[in-house]
Amino acid sequence: MGHERVGFLPKSQRWTHLVGQMGAMYTSDVSVASVATQTLQNVRTRYETLFQDDAVKAAFSFLVAFARACRSSDPQTELQQSNIRMPDQPTLLSIVRAIRDRVPPQDANSEYGQLALAAAADAVGQWHKQHATAQLALLQPSSAFYDSWRDLGCGAGFCELSRLYFGKLTERYLHYFLDRAASATCPNIEQRERFQNDIQAHIDGVSKHAFETAKITQSFAAGWFTAHTRERVPNQREIEGFLAIAFGKLRDELRREQEAK
Repeated sequence: MGHERVGFLPKSQRWTHLVGQMGAMYTSDVSVASVATQTLQNVRTRYETLFQDDAVKAAFSFLVAFARACRSSDPQTELQQSNIRMPDQPTLLSIVRAIRDRVPPQDANSEYGQLALAAAADAVGQWHKQHATAQLALLQPSSAFYDSWRDLGCGAGFCELSRLYFGKLTERYLHYFLDRAASATCPNIEQRERFQNDIQAHIDGVSKHAFETAKITQSFAAGWFTAHTRERVPNQREIEGFLAIAFGKLRDELRREQEAK
């Protein structure tokens, strides 16, 4: 399961073209394609071992446990059984705090750990905004909080959350390595600052490209969640196995993007 081959996923625009629009940093002897390619290569290299990263495993295991609990008649008890503590009347910010509490402090405070935490927080916030049946205020506690998350507990709901997570994580890694690849080619501080401004101007394009890339994980996530959460919360070995396949799929998709002409 999860090893089916797919063709090149359609993108609203190729990565090289998107990077080419951030043209303020380039001089005549700097190749847009080389910066774009180096960025993808760096993300692919990072994704080779990211399934073993403690912050990523902890953040994703939280998403799995939270989604499973949301389909229960007593989500609070289900979460407690997974060592996830939530207030009696939680808010969206309660989920973000719980994700952070799940990650070991030394990992949560690391540069890469912060990317994993931010991606998970973005994913739950975006899912709730798009799919919650009862929109609740961000800071307003409510005993009916879990009712707005019930659809997350099915395969379709979780696969969308999973895609959002991998999309947000990929978006943040693309920005992270694009900044470094481009800064290495900028001969002075002025050009680096201009490029930072260009990144912000094209942030929606990078976000859309990352979300389109993450589609490759979506169908696999639905089947895996349905099969592995039927009786219990998946253990760490199962979480790591899922992540290994998901990041493998993302590496393959980034490779196809890198090789596309």
